[in-house]
Amino acid sequence: MHQYLGQNLARAELEIVLSSLFRRIPTLRIAVPVDELPYKHGNLAYGIHELPVTW
Repeated sequence: MHQYLGQNLARAELEIVLSSLFRRIPTLRIAVPVDELPYKHGNLAYGIHELPVTW
């Protein structure tokens, strides 16, 4: 399996962004139950299509 050369940097950036976001908007929450999130299947990258939030 191939690995993206910048994956460690991408993870660090994501951790910084999310911690900053939750610090600035502490009431931020997912707006729907987790089992109702629309997932991508069969693509190169697995993940969710959208993440509705509320605060």
